[in-house]
This record gives sequence, C-alpha cells and structure tokens, in this order.
Amino acid sequence: MKVLITGASGFLGRHTVAAFLAAGHEVRAMVRPASKVERLGWGDEVEVFRGDLRGSGDLEDAFEGVDVLVHLAACVVGDDETRFGSTVVGTERLLDAMVKSDVKRVVLASSYSLYDYEKVGWTMREDSPLAEMPYDRDSYAVAKVWQERVTRQYGEKHGWDVRVLRPGFIWGVGNAWLACCGMQGGGKYVVVNPCGKIPLTHVENCADAFVRVSENDRAAGETFNVVDNHGVRNWRYVGDYRKGTGEGGMRIPVPYVVGLLMSMGAKLVSRIVFGKGGKLPSLFVPCRYRARFRTPWSSHKKLKAMIGWEPPLSYGECLKRTYKAEESGDDGGGAVEQEGGDGGVGKKLDEGRGQDAGGAVKELEAVGS
Repeated sequence: MKVLITGASGFLGRHTVAAFLAAGHEVRAMVRPASKVERLGWGDEVEVFRGDLRGSGDLEDAFEGVDVLVHLAACVVGDDETRFGSTVVGTERLLDAMVKSDVKRVVLASSYSLYDYEKVGWTMREDSPLAEMPYDRDSYAVAKVWQERVTRQYGEKHGWDVRVLRPGFIWGVGNAWLACCGMQGGGKYVVVNPCGKIPLTHVENCADAFVRVSENDRAAGETFNVVDNHGVRNWRYVGDYRKGTGEGGMRIPVPYVVGLLMSMGAKLVSRIVFGKGGKLPSLFVPCRYRARFRTPWSSHKKLKAMIGWEPPLSYGECLKRTYKAEESGDDGGGAVEQEGGDGGVGKKLDEGRGQDAGGAVKELEAVGS
C-alpha cells in the first residue's frame, strides 16, 4: 500500500511515517517547501513531496500512484483567520486535488476538541454530542470542527471511504507537558482536576492506530476515538513529569468543580463590569475550561472491537521512551511540530482541548508541514 501523509514532518507525522514504514508500506511525505527533512533521517525510504496547502501550487501530482491519503496537517498557531484558513481552506485545496485522482480512501486526524463537553455524559464515545457552534471555544477547535465537516462532505459527494480518528491528548518526546495538566511556573505545578483520568495517547501508539485503521477493511467509513486506556490520573501524570524531567517542584491540587466555579464567577463579574465585550483568559471561559479539564471516561473500545487494536506500548514503556530520550538529547526528530491531534496536545496554556486532542503541542508546523 502506498500512503500520502500530510503534516509528515510534524510531531504525530514523523511517528506516523515511521509506523507505516515499519509495517512495510510505501510512504510519500508531504512537507512545506522550506521544511528541512534531512534532520528526520528518512533517507531513500521516504519519497518527499514539497507543497503548501495554503498556496496556489499544484497538488495533483502528490496523489499519483497513491492508495490512501492520511491527512494529519492542521494549523495550531497564528490568529483565528490564519488557523481557519490554513486548516480548512488548506484541506479543501488538498481534497480538490484528490478529486482529480484515483484515490478513494482518506484517513483524517480529527480531535477530541470536536466534542461538546457540556453535553457529554460520564462516558466519551464516538457518538457523543459534538460542538455544533464551537465559536465560544478557541480557534483551533473551530478549525478542526470545520475540517472534519468539510472532509465528510467531500467524501459523501464523491463516494470516498472516509475514516476519522479523534485522538485524545497526544504526548511523547518533546511534548510531555499537556494543557490538561494545569499550569506550571516558579517551581509550582497547579494540577487542575487531579483525580481526572486523562484521555492520553502516546504518539507512537497513536501512529500505530493510524496504520491499523488505514489497513483494515473493517474500518471503512468509521470514526474512532484514540486513547491508550492506561487510566492515568492527572496527579500521577504530573508527578511522572516532574520525575522524568528532573524539575521537581510542588504540586498544588485544584478540584475540577472549584476551578469551574471560579471560571463561572469570573465570567459573571466580567459581564457585569464590561458587558458582552469583556474578554477573559481561556481558563476563565467555562466552555473552554470544561474542554480542557473535564475528563469523561474514554476508551478505545470501538477500535478494539472492530479491528482488534490495542496500544503496543504500556504506560511504563511510554514513560521510558519519552524521558530517557529527552535525557539523551533526542527530541524525536526535532522539537514538536504539528497538530494533530488534539485532543490534541499542547504547551500553550490558554488553548483548549485541541492542543490534538485531540491536539496536538509545540514545534508547531502549519498545514502542509
């Protein structure tokens, strides 16, 4: 099978390229024209296609001889217009080129940021309510919602096999501190919702899921949440982060409900003082607070039931690979770039769930990375 991977030099992208190669597939990696791929060590194993999803260049050649598109690229930096334009308009340009090819299968990296955390119950499933009008959330969530909608629309119109993966918080070498953890600074770690079980997926496990979903005919037309099911609580994760990085410091727990009440109170005060025009940090916007810190039970139950997928690495092995690599100075191929995934992932503390879950994060690279 020959695979075209967008966002290939990003955090999730680099590991996904490696996972497809390890599985014996051919890989064509789409990167931006200025990307320095030499540091990635691909050599002759990977065919590099340079193109910018935001530009006007021809993308049709990228699909020649390809069996499946694995679309990981998304913009996680910049202002609202940049994020939307790069992620959504860039996806439209890519899919317009795919229409002119023989490729009929696309595997999309979506995000946990699509879910409506105010309506989701105790369990997060693939059929949980989505954010229909996510404009009170951050621009990353808005862009990811529209990216998935656009991809599904193209799929329905052209009869494609569209497979969607929604990763939780993607972590790994160079991206161990996550937005869902809370805040850090001055040797202190404010751990919000310390008892919450984070929907984690290690980047290598996540990459493996993309390979297995791309390969398996039973995954045709399906949507999957991607989490490792290790049941790691936030308090433990931050403790492992302190130990792994050697940074030490005190952990300060903030119960989820306490933080939510503070967020709601700040919003009320802002409305009274400034009216609807008042702006608050994401931490004090209730819908963003929920998306970042609420932790309904998540699992990869559907992935396991339909294609037999289990994360190949245990939590202990993930810790070893993440922190021992950092000690040796290996950042996994460069600082973290991407998306991805959303649920992202992310060091930007004012971002919501998309920082891949659901989002990815980072050595951030925009669409076409």
